[in-house]
Amino acid sequence: MAIVEFVVTFLLQKLSDQLIQEVIFIHGVRDQVEWLQAEFRRMQCFLKDAAVKQETDERVKNWVRDVRDVAYDAEDIIDNFIFKIETLRPRGFVGHISRYAFFCNEWIVLYKVGSDIESIKNKIRSISESRSTYGIENIGQGAGTSSAGPSLQEWRLTSPLSQEPDFVGFEKDLEILVDRLTEGELRRCVVSVVGMGGLGKTTLAKKVYNGACVEKHFHSRAWISISQEYGLRDLLQNIINCYTVFSEEELKKMNVFQLRHKISEYLQNKRYLMVLDDIWTNQAWDDLKDAFPDMNNGSRIMLTTRKKDVALHADVRSVPYELRFLEAGESWELFCRKTFSRQDIVCRRDLEELGREIVKKCHGLPLAIVVIGGLLSRKEPWEWEHVLKSISWQFIHGEVEIFKILSFSYKDLPYHLKPCFLYSGIFPEDYEFSAKKLIRLWAAEGFLQQRGDETVEEVGEDCLKELIQRSMIQLAKRSSSGGIKSCCIHDLLRDLSISEAKQDMFLQVHGENVNALSTSTARRLATHHNALSEYTSLKSSTPRLRSVLIHTQIDERLERKQEKFLYKGFKLLRVLDLHNVAIKKLPSEIGALIHLRYLGFTSTWLERLPSSIGNLRNLQALILTSFHNIKVPSTIEKMQQLRHFHVKSAGDEAFNVSWGVIEGYPRLDQISNLHTLTNVKAGKWMGDCLEKLANLRKLGIRLDLEGEYVRVFFESVVKLKFLQSLFVTGSKFPSLVPFQSLLKLIKLRLHGELEKLPEYSEFPENLTKLTMRDSHLKQDPLVTLEKLENLRILKLLEYSYVGMEMACATQGFPRLEYLHLERLYQLKEWRVEEGSMPSLLHLRIDCCQELKMLPEGLQYVTTLKKLELWDMPNDFIERLRGEDGGEDSYKIQHIPSIDICSRATF
Repeated sequence: MAIVEFVVTFLLQKLSDQLIQEVIFIHGVRDQVEWLQAEFRRMQCFLKDAAVKQETDERVKNWVRDVRDVAYDAEDIIDNFIFKIETLRPRGFVGHISRYAFFCNEWIVLYKVGSDIESIKNKIRSISESRSTYGIENIGQGAGTSSAGPSLQEWRLTSPLSQEPDFVGFEKDLEILVDRLTEGELRRCVVSVVGMGGLGKTTLAKKVYNGACVEKHFHSRAWISISQEYGLRDLLQNIINCYTVFSEEELKKMNVFQLRHKISEYLQNKRYLMVLDDIWTNQAWDDLKDAFPDMNNGSRIMLTTRKKDVALHADVRSVPYELRFLEAGESWELFCRKTFSRQDIVCRRDLEELGREIVKKCHGLPLAIVVIGGLLSRKEPWEWEHVLKSISWQFIHGEVEIFKILSFSYKDLPYHLKPCFLYSGIFPEDYEFSAKKLIRLWAAEGFLQQRGDETVEEVGEDCLKELIQRSMIQLAKRSSSGGIKSCCIHDLLRDLSISEAKQDMFLQVHGENVNALSTSTARRLATHHNALSEYTSLKSSTPRLRSVLIHTQIDERLERKQEKFLYKGFKLLRVLDLHNVAIKKLPSEIGALIHLRYLGFTSTWLERLPSSIGNLRNLQALILTSFHNIKVPSTIEKMQQLRHFHVKSAGDEAFNVSWGVIEGYPRLDQISNLHTLTNVKAGKWMGDCLEKLANLRKLGIRLDLEGEYVRVFFESVVKLKFLQSLFVTGSKFPSLVPFQSLLKLIKLRLHGELEKLPEYSEFPENLTKLTMRDSHLKQDPLVTLEKLENLRILKLLEYSYVGMEMACATQGFPRLEYLHLERLYQLKEWRVEEGSMPSLLHLRIDCCQELKMLPEGLQYVTTLKKLELWDMPNDFIERLRGEDGGEDSYKIQHIPSIDICSRATF
């Protein structure tokens, strides 16, 4: 019942919501609602103390459960009342009979809500009296007080998470595994790492995979996570995407046999390393093994698994490498690295004894040590003894017992972070999820509250950072600006989140058990299987549901009556997120879901939105991806709470961009909260309203207009002072206005012909990522771009430059980390002077058919870790790897990872 404090706080926030206040004031139930507010505030005072006492007192646990249930009931009554009043409200011109019918129906609704609230009041009185009956009157005494203690600010975690040195104690294991991969038999061997969850199998495998020796030894590498519930097609597509680029539409046309064949064909004659992380069953290996040819050239497959029998099944001739627990000294070192600052990894003497006792309880399990360390990094010294007493039970090596340590860290989270952590269980196992999506879902669910001048998104990012610092969620990738791009969650922590969420009726995650969906009492449902059509066929609405999140593995098609049921059966939804559901047209009934805050249809065939979409006046995020051009009605102007309007092609962005068309002439400037507006066509709707969208952070727009319209657009854009990302595409841009006034702009994509490139001083000072395509520049763009001091990612794509020579000068591109040159068909010579690109890590060159050789100066770019060459001329490739090594091989001999591929092999 750890989440009850949040449930009550959330209800109080809901009762204070402006929309609800307006409705209850107009319809005369204000006194009753204010009574509820007062009573729940009184309960709130006791909940913090009760949350601690319920762990050891069953009477308190029962009382807390009663409070949770009545809070849920009250929320249902209020939401149903709002839904009915809004549904009954006459729209447009109505006659006397319709108005009379409205007032009659309104009276019935008011009578019903009055009766329901009276029932809730009786329950609340009973709960209050039960404190005396249960003998727990003293709950809450002293709640909210705290003792003063010395601060740990000066030695808490301070360094960036991406550099966290949490690899401790496995140095010898690392050497052994590298030897097994790079030495020994020429046959295709399977090297397996076996151990229980949380032991560090994946961490060790990543260290091996990214090591310079392994990178240099193998021609080709790929990393795939399997998990318990996997989709074979998805796995095979992910493997192909590691090697080459196919659009999603192309991949959908291939069956699993064709996908296996494509992979096997690509790997022919290559010494490759394939890592299959977290494999659970023999069947998973049997499904994949035919894709990996044995060319007797030293290729390797590396497995991480909890099951030794799976490792032996994959290769009976290869002895599995069983990972050990950390020794006492190693455990202490890992604990100190996680708990204290990077500058001074030393424990104070008065805490060392307590710290060592706490570490001893973890019995050498790295995940437990890291999670407890993350917890203590935020605790005062006087709180450490309480932590030790709370985990003083005998720890046993096993996944059931580790839940006690993980559960302790969960229960220690502040109440506002508990629902944020539990919500991470909605994603499939081993899934790398977008930080932006998670934060938008948190906001839609009401988990985030704006603080001062901060946006809800900024509050959400702070919450995510804290969960990462506590090691409850793991950072997967950073964005080009250094922010959080994507995350993942350890499967044991995911299991914990699902278990706790189910216990609190907060969230339920289902597999293939459709009947469980229809009988669930949870407020939120997530499923990762193709169960939606079966569930809608049950025709059993679930009035308590606030969120439905479906992530199917293949296209799931719904009949018209099933679609209607989906929108009528879940009338109180705040979140509806469907992935891989084959929908072309949304029915008008969706406009009745007035409580919706988040609406997502991704990887669909959607073609248009109904005009009733404008009724969703509480909607905050509208996220659509489709293989078609999506037509959007002008009624979106009514969605005044909309913050994120995102339309995107589900295919390959480079070649198959799909653009939204806004029909009519909506006044988008009325949507003053809009932060994201992407992939829409410019048109009459734009008018003079664009510059009034002052809160825009991300804008993507297609300019199929000429002359004056283009000028007006750019003049409006430079007035958007909060803009961080801009994507403009069109046939031709006569000129670009200076962007230097956009101080927050960090990402810029320009697709269209330019007369000339702006001067470097006219670019935004903080620009970190620049992408250009079809610019047809005749003068070398590098002369200007190399002076951008903060540029980290540069992509010069198809026809961005049509000249024959390019040059990088000494000290040019001081912070550039990634450079991508693609389809520069006229480029013959590229020069790189010594001292240029001193920070470059990754270089990719695609289909530059006239380029004769790599630049001489590339040998001096000693930071370069990865080189990719795709569809380059045979002469170019021969200079690098001819029979005797190639005359240009000295230019790249310092690069650990080199991938040379021709798409023709596919």
